[in-house]
Amino acid sequence: MSRRKNTFQCACVLHRKKWVKDIVCFANTVHDENCYLIFGVADNLEIKGMQKPRKKQADIIDSISNLIFAGDVYPTVEVKTIVFDGVELDVLTIFNVENTPIYLKKQYGQMRPWCIYTRTGDKNTPDNGNADVTDIENLWRKRLGLTKPPLEYIYDRLHNKAEWTTSDNRYYNVYRPEYTIEIHPNDDDLDAEFYAYAMPNSNTSYDELNIKYQTTILDSYQIVVLDGGRLQIPTPTWGYVCHDEYGLHHKYTYKYYVGGSKRYRILRFLYDPQNSDHRYAFMHLQDVVLFYRSDEERLAFEVYIEGHQNLLSDKISEITRFDHISTGSDRKTEVYKERLKTGVALNALLKEWRNTHDTK
Repeated sequence: MSRRKNTFQCACVLHRKKWVKDIVCFANTVHDENCYLIFGVADNLEIKGMQKPRKKQADIIDSISNLIFAGDVYPTVEVKTIVFDGVELDVLTIFNVENTPIYLKKQYGQMRPWCIYTRTGDKNTPDNGNADVTDIENLWRKRLGLTKPPLEYIYDRLHNKAEWTTSDNRYYNVYRPEYTIEIHPNDDDLDAEFYAYAMPNSNTSYDELNIKYQTTILDSYQIVVLDGGRLQIPTPTWGYVCHDEYGLHHKYTYKYYVGGSKRYRILRFLYDPQNSDHRYAFMHLQDVVLFYRSDEERLAFEVYIEGHQNLLSDKISEITRFDHISTGSDRKTEVYKERLKTGVALNALLKEWRNTHDTK
Protein backbone atom coordinates (compact mmCIF):
# COMPACT_ATOMS: atom_id res chain seq x y z
CA MET A 1 0.00 0.00 0.00
CA SER A 2 2.76 2.42 0.94
CA ARG A 3 4.80 1.51 -2.13
CA ARG A 4 1.86 2.16 -4.48
CA LYS A 5 1.26 5.52 -2.83
CA ASN A 6 4.91 6.55 -3.27
CA THR A 7 4.85 5.43 -6.91
CA PHE A 8 1.73 7.52 -7.50
CA GLN A 9 3.33 10.57 -5.85
CA CYS A 10 6.45 10.21 -8.03
CA ALA A 11 4.29 9.98 -11.14
CA CYS A 12 2.43 13.15 -10.09
CA VAL A 13 5.72 14.99 -9.56
CA LEU A 14 6.98 13.98 -13.00
CA HIS A 15 3.67 14.98 -14.59
CA ARG A 16 3.66 18.30 -12.74
CA LYS A 17 7.15 19.11 -14.01
CA LYS A 18 5.97 18.43 -17.56
CA TRP A 19 3.06 20.85 -17.49
CA VAL A 20 5.10 23.47 -15.62
CA LYS A 21 7.46 23.38 -18.56
CA ASP A 22 4.48 23.57 -20.93
CA ILE A 23 3.32 26.71 -19.13
CA VAL A 24 6.75 28.36 -19.41
CA CYS A 25 7.00 27.47 -23.10
CA PHE A 26 3.53 28.84 -23.84
CA ALA A 27 4.26 32.03 -21.87
CA ASN A 28 7.33 32.61 -24.07
CA THR A 29 5.43 33.46 -27.23
CA VAL A 30 5.97 36.46 -29.49
CA HIS A 31 2.28 36.92 -30.30
CA ASP A 32 0.02 38.95 -28.01
CA GLU A 33 -2.65 36.33 -27.31
CA ASN A 34 -3.39 33.95 -24.45
CA CYS A 35 -2.50 30.26 -24.79
CA TYR A 36 -4.57 27.30 -23.61
CA LEU A 37 -4.04 23.76 -22.38
CA ILE A 38 -7.17 21.61 -22.44
CA PHE A 39 -7.35 18.61 -20.11
CA GLY A 40 -9.75 15.79 -20.87
CA VAL A 41 -9.02 15.46 -24.61
CA ALA A 42 -6.94 12.53 -25.88
CA ASP A 43 -4.07 12.91 -28.36
CA ASN A 44 -6.40 11.66 -31.12
CA LEU A 45 -8.79 14.53 -30.17
CA GLU A 46 -11.31 12.15 -28.60
CA ILE A 47 -13.17 13.97 -25.82
CA LYS A 48 -12.87 11.77 -22.73
CA GLY A 49 -13.62 14.26 -19.98
CA MET A 50 -11.73 14.84 -16.79
CA GLN A 51 -10.27 11.98 -14.82
CA LYS A 52 -9.05 12.18 -11.23
CA PRO A 53 -6.80 13.60 -9.96
CA ARG A 54 -7.83 16.95 -11.46
CA LYS A 55 -5.44 19.84 -11.85
CA LYS A 56 -6.58 22.50 -9.41
CA GLN A 57 -5.75 26.14 -9.97
CA ALA A 58 -4.32 26.52 -6.47
CA ASP A 59 -1.97 23.54 -7.02
CA ILE A 60 -0.70 24.95 -10.31
CA ILE A 61 -0.19 28.44 -8.91
CA ASP A 62 1.62 27.00 -5.88
CA SER A 63 3.91 24.97 -8.13
CA ILE A 64 4.80 28.03 -10.18
CA SER A 65 5.15 30.39 -7.22
CA ASN A 66 7.65 28.03 -5.59
CA LEU A 67 9.99 28.36 -8.55
CA ILE A 68 12.60 31.10 -8.85
CA PHE A 69 12.28 33.11 -12.06
CA ALA A 70 14.71 35.75 -13.28
CA GLY A 71 13.50 39.26 -12.51
CA ASP A 72 10.59 37.82 -10.53
CA VAL A 73 8.59 37.60 -13.77
CA TYR A 74 6.19 34.67 -13.38
CA PRO A 75 3.69 33.13 -15.79
CA THR A 76 0.09 34.03 -14.98
CA VAL A 77 -2.43 31.21 -15.23
CA GLU A 78 -6.05 30.36 -14.54
CA VAL A 79 -7.97 27.06 -14.57
CA LYS A 80 -11.67 26.91 -15.43
CA THR A 81 -14.00 23.97 -15.95
CA ILE A 82 -16.23 24.01 -19.03
CA VAL A 83 -18.87 21.57 -20.23
CA PHE A 84 -18.63 20.43 -23.85
CA ASP A 85 -21.13 17.93 -25.23
CA GLY A 86 -22.09 17.06 -21.67
CA VAL A 87 -18.49 16.32 -20.67
CA GLU A 88 -16.43 18.35 -18.22
CA LEU A 89 -13.08 19.67 -19.47
CA ASP A 90 -10.52 21.74 -17.57
CA VAL A 91 -9.02 24.65 -19.50
CA LEU A 92 -5.73 26.08 -18.30
CA THR A 93 -5.21 29.62 -19.61
CA ILE A 94 -1.66 30.95 -19.82
CA PHE A 95 -2.13 34.70 -20.06
CA ASN A 96 -0.13 36.77 -22.49
CA VAL A 97 2.74 38.65 -20.85
CA GLU A 98 4.91 41.41 -22.26
CA ASN A 99 7.99 40.79 -20.09
CA THR A 100 9.36 37.94 -22.16
CA PRO A 101 11.47 35.90 -22.10
CA ILE A 102 10.55 34.15 -18.84
CA TYR A 103 13.28 31.85 -17.54
CA LEU A 104 14.42 30.19 -14.31
CA LYS A 105 17.27 31.22 -12.06
CA LYS A 106 17.30 27.83 -10.32
CA GLN A 107 16.96 24.37 -11.83
CA TYR A 108 13.57 22.65 -11.71
CA GLY A 109 13.54 19.00 -12.68
CA GLN A 110 15.36 18.80 -16.00
CA MET A 111 14.73 22.49 -16.77
CA ARG A 112 18.03 24.32 -16.51
CA PRO A 113 18.55 27.80 -15.08
CA TRP A 114 19.12 30.71 -17.49
CA CYS A 115 17.83 28.65 -20.43
CA ILE A 116 14.97 30.05 -22.48
CA TYR A 117 12.29 27.55 -23.40
CA THR A 118 9.60 28.20 -25.98
CA ARG A 119 7.29 26.25 -28.24
CA THR A 120 7.75 25.76 -31.97
CA GLY A 121 4.82 24.10 -33.69
CA ASP A 122 3.76 21.29 -31.35
CA LYS A 123 7.15 20.82 -29.66
CA ASN A 124 8.79 22.42 -26.64
CA THR A 125 12.46 23.36 -26.50
CA PRO A 126 14.42 20.30 -25.22
CA ASP A 127 15.37 20.33 -21.53
CA ASN A 128 19.07 20.38 -22.35
CA GLY A 129 18.74 22.95 -25.12
CA ASN A 130 17.87 26.57 -25.66
CA ALA A 131 15.38 28.31 -27.90
CA ASP A 132 16.47 29.31 -31.38
CA VAL A 133 18.44 32.57 -31.36
CA THR A 134 15.84 34.24 -33.62
CA ASP A 135 13.05 33.27 -31.21
CA ILE A 136 15.07 34.65 -28.28
CA GLU A 137 15.69 37.91 -30.11
CA ASN A 138 11.97 38.26 -30.86
CA LEU A 139 11.05 37.57 -27.22
CA TRP A 140 13.34 40.40 -26.12
CA ARG A 141 11.86 42.60 -28.85
CA LYS A 142 8.43 41.88 -27.39
CA ARG A 143 9.58 42.97 -23.93
CA LEU A 144 10.89 46.23 -25.40
CA GLY A 145 7.68 46.85 -27.35
CA LEU A 146 9.43 46.51 -30.70
CA THR A 147 7.07 43.87 -32.10
CA LYS A 148 3.97 46.08 -31.94
CA PRO A 149 2.71 48.51 -34.58
CA PRO A 150 3.08 52.14 -33.44
CA LEU A 151 -0.60 52.68 -32.59
CA GLU A 152 -0.84 49.48 -30.56
CA TYR A 153 2.36 50.37 -28.73
CA ILE A 154 1.01 53.81 -27.82
CA TYR A 155 -2.24 52.42 -26.42
CA ASP A 156 -0.33 49.84 -24.40
CA ARG A 157 1.90 52.50 -22.85
CA LEU A 158 -0.86 54.93 -21.86
CA HIS A 159 -1.30 53.22 -18.49
CA ASN A 160 2.12 54.43 -17.37
CA LYS A 161 1.85 58.22 -17.31
CA ALA A 162 5.44 58.47 -16.08
CA GLU A 163 6.53 57.52 -19.61
CA TRP A 164 4.92 60.64 -21.04
CA THR A 165 6.08 64.25 -20.89
CA THR A 166 3.72 67.12 -21.68
CA SER A 167 4.17 70.64 -22.98
CA ASP A 168 1.51 72.94 -24.46
CA ASN A 169 -1.12 70.20 -24.84
CA ARG A 170 1.38 67.88 -26.50
CA TYR A 171 2.52 64.62 -24.96
CA TYR A 172 5.43 62.54 -26.14
CA ASN A 173 6.78 59.20 -24.98
CA VAL A 174 10.14 59.67 -23.24
CA TYR A 175 11.45 56.37 -24.63
CA ARG A 176 9.97 56.75 -28.10
CA PRO A 177 9.65 60.53 -28.67
CA GLU A 178 8.40 59.96 -32.21
CA TYR A 179 5.13 58.80 -30.58
CA THR A 180 3.04 61.84 -29.62
CA ILE A 181 -0.45 62.79 -28.48
CA GLU A 182 -1.53 66.29 -29.49
CA ILE A 183 -4.66 68.22 -28.49
CA HIS A 184 -5.92 71.10 -30.61
CA PRO A 185 -8.95 73.37 -30.14
CA ASN A 186 -11.96 72.52 -32.29
CA ASP A 187 -13.10 75.67 -34.06
CA ASP A 188 -16.58 74.27 -34.84
CA ASP A 189 -19.43 75.86 -32.89
CA LEU A 190 -20.82 72.74 -31.20
CA ASP A 191 -23.62 72.56 -28.65
CA ALA A 192 -22.90 71.12 -25.23
CA GLU A 193 -24.24 67.59 -24.85
CA PHE A 194 -26.72 66.71 -22.11
CA TYR A 195 -24.16 65.49 -19.55
CA ALA A 196 -22.61 68.99 -19.46
CA TYR A 197 -25.71 70.06 -17.52
CA ALA A 198 -24.88 67.61 -14.71
CA MET A 199 -21.90 69.85 -13.93
CA PRO A 200 -21.98 72.87 -11.58
CA ASN A 201 -20.75 74.87 -14.59
CA SER A 202 -22.38 73.86 -17.87
CA ASN A 203 -19.88 75.83 -19.99
CA THR A 204 -18.41 73.37 -22.46
CA SER A 205 -15.96 73.39 -25.35
CA TYR A 206 -14.49 70.76 -27.66
CA ASP A 207 -10.98 69.85 -28.75
CA GLU A 208 -9.47 67.31 -31.12
CA LEU A 209 -6.95 64.75 -29.89
CA ASN A 210 -4.58 63.22 -32.44
CA ILE A 211 -2.36 60.21 -31.78
CA LYS A 212 0.67 60.54 -34.06
CA TYR A 213 3.73 58.69 -35.22
CA GLN A 214 6.12 61.42 -36.35
CA THR A 215 3.85 63.48 -38.66
CA THR A 216 1.30 60.74 -39.39
CA ILE A 217 -2.04 60.83 -37.54
CA LEU A 218 -2.84 57.26 -36.46
CA ASP A 219 -6.08 57.88 -34.55
CA SER A 220 -8.27 60.81 -33.50
CA TYR A 221 -10.86 61.57 -30.83
CA GLN A 222 -13.26 64.37 -30.11
CA ILE A 223 -12.41 65.76 -26.67
CA VAL A 224 -14.99 67.48 -24.48
CA VAL A 225 -13.89 70.10 -21.93
CA LEU A 226 -16.42 70.06 -19.09
CA ASP A 227 -17.32 72.14 -16.05
CA GLY A 228 -15.84 75.37 -17.37
CA GLY A 229 -12.48 73.71 -18.12
CA ARG A 230 -12.09 71.46 -15.08
CA LEU A 231 -12.15 68.15 -16.95
CA GLN A 232 -10.87 67.22 -20.42
CA ILE A 233 -11.85 63.73 -21.69
CA PRO A 234 -12.93 61.95 -24.90
CA THR A 235 -16.65 62.19 -25.55
CA PRO A 236 -18.58 59.08 -24.45
CA THR A 237 -20.33 56.74 -26.89
CA TRP A 238 -24.06 56.84 -27.66
CA GLY A 239 -26.25 53.98 -26.47
CA TYR A 240 -29.91 53.19 -27.22
CA VAL A 241 -32.39 51.11 -25.22
CA CYS A 242 -36.08 50.19 -25.05
CA HIS A 243 -36.71 49.43 -28.71
CA ASP A 244 -40.10 48.65 -30.21
CA GLU A 245 -41.15 45.11 -31.10
CA TYR A 246 -39.49 45.44 -34.49
CA GLY A 247 -36.20 46.72 -33.04
CA LEU A 248 -36.31 49.76 -35.31
CA HIS A 249 -37.06 52.62 -32.93
CA HIS A 250 -35.76 53.26 -29.43
CA LYS A 251 -37.32 55.20 -26.59
CA TYR A 252 -34.28 56.21 -24.54
CA THR A 253 -30.80 57.49 -25.41
CA TYR A 254 -27.78 57.49 -23.10
CA LYS A 255 -23.98 57.68 -23.14
CA TYR A 256 -21.32 55.24 -21.91
CA TYR A 257 -17.68 54.20 -21.73
CA VAL A 258 -16.39 50.62 -21.82
CA GLY A 259 -13.53 49.67 -19.50
CA GLY A 260 -10.40 48.58 -21.34
CA SER A 261 -11.49 50.08 -24.67
CA LYS A 262 -9.21 52.47 -26.53
CA ARG A 263 -11.51 55.40 -25.75
CA TYR A 264 -11.47 54.47 -22.07
CA ARG A 265 -7.66 54.25 -22.07
CA ILE A 266 -7.51 57.78 -23.46
CA LEU A 267 -9.90 58.89 -20.72
CA ARG A 268 -7.74 57.35 -17.98
CA PHE A 269 -4.68 58.98 -19.52
CA LEU A 270 -6.21 62.46 -19.45
CA TYR A 271 -8.05 62.11 -16.14
CA ASP A 272 -5.99 62.63 -12.99
CA PRO A 273 -7.82 61.35 -9.87
CA GLN A 274 -5.30 63.20 -7.70
CA ASN A 275 -6.46 66.51 -9.18
CA SER A 276 -9.41 67.78 -7.11
CA ASP A 277 -10.92 69.70 -10.06
CA HIS A 278 -10.77 66.59 -12.24
CA ARG A 279 -12.19 64.40 -9.50
CA TYR A 280 -15.07 66.77 -8.70
CA ALA A 281 -16.20 67.04 -12.33
CA PHE A 282 -15.71 63.33 -12.94
CA MET A 283 -17.96 62.52 -9.98
CA HIS A 284 -20.82 64.43 -11.64
CA LEU A 285 -20.11 62.74 -14.96
CA GLN A 286 -20.43 59.28 -13.38
CA ASP A 287 -23.94 60.16 -12.19
CA VAL A 288 -25.34 60.40 -15.71
CA VAL A 289 -22.92 58.45 -17.93
CA LEU A 290 -22.50 54.67 -17.63
CA PHE A 291 -19.12 52.99 -17.14
CA TYR A 292 -19.23 49.35 -18.20
CA ARG A 293 -16.58 46.85 -17.20
CA SER A 294 -16.56 45.28 -20.66
CA ASP A 295 -18.47 45.29 -23.92
CA GLU A 296 -19.90 41.90 -22.97
CA GLU A 297 -21.37 43.46 -19.84
CA ARG A 298 -22.85 46.30 -21.88
CA LEU A 299 -24.57 43.92 -24.29
CA ALA A 300 -25.90 41.72 -21.48
CA PHE A 301 -27.24 44.71 -19.53
CA GLU A 302 -28.90 46.22 -22.61
CA VAL A 303 -30.60 42.88 -23.27
CA TYR A 304 -31.82 42.91 -19.67
CA ILE A 305 -33.21 46.45 -20.07
CA GLU A 306 -34.96 45.49 -23.32
CA GLY A 307 -36.78 42.77 -21.38
CA HIS A 308 -37.62 45.07 -18.44
CA GLN A 309 -38.53 48.35 -20.12
CA ASN A 310 -41.12 49.22 -17.49
CA LEU A 311 -38.42 49.11 -14.80
CA LEU A 312 -36.50 51.85 -16.57
CA SER A 313 -39.57 53.98 -17.28
CA ASP A 314 -40.72 53.74 -13.66
CA LYS A 315 -37.24 54.60 -12.38
CA ILE A 316 -37.04 57.67 -14.65
CA SER A 317 -40.45 58.91 -13.50
CA GLU A 318 -39.26 58.87 -9.87
CA ILE A 319 -36.31 61.21 -10.52
CA THR A 320 -36.84 64.91 -9.86
CA ARG A 321 -33.25 66.05 -10.29
CA PHE A 322 -32.35 68.33 -13.18
CA ASP A 323 -35.83 69.89 -13.37
CA HIS A 324 -34.12 73.25 -12.90
CA ILE A 325 -31.85 73.14 -15.96
CA SER A 326 -32.35 75.45 -18.91
CA THR A 327 -30.59 75.24 -22.27
CA GLY A 328 -32.22 78.27 -23.86
CA SER A 329 -34.54 76.08 -25.92
CA ASP A 330 -37.70 74.49 -24.48
CA ARG A 331 -37.48 71.45 -26.75
CA LYS A 332 -33.77 70.92 -26.11
CA THR A 333 -34.27 71.37 -22.36
CA GLU A 334 -36.92 68.63 -22.23
CA VAL A 335 -34.72 66.24 -24.23
CA TYR A 336 -31.71 66.92 -21.99
CA LYS A 337 -33.75 66.47 -18.81
CA GLU A 338 -34.91 63.06 -20.01
CA ARG A 339 -31.39 61.99 -21.00
CA LEU A 340 -29.95 63.10 -17.65
CA LYS A 341 -32.64 61.19 -15.77
CA THR A 342 -32.14 58.18 -18.06
CA GLY A 343 -28.45 58.15 -17.14
CA VAL A 344 -29.22 58.26 -13.42
CA ALA A 345 -31.88 55.55 -13.75
CA LEU A 346 -29.67 53.26 -15.85
CA ASN A 347 -26.79 53.64 -13.37
CA ALA A 348 -29.12 52.61 -10.52
CA LEU A 349 -30.41 49.62 -12.47
CA LEU A 350 -26.88 48.63 -13.53
CA LYS A 351 -25.83 48.57 -9.89
CA GLU A 352 -28.81 46.37 -8.97
CA TRP A 353 -28.21 44.12 -11.99
CA ARG A 354 -24.55 43.69 -11.07
CA ASN A 355 -25.43 42.74 -7.49
CA THR A 356 -27.62 39.94 -8.84
CA HIS A 357 -25.39 39.00 -11.76
CA ASP A 358 -22.14 38.89 -9.76
CA THR A 359 -23.57 36.41 -7.26
CA LYS A 360 -24.51 33.86 -9.91
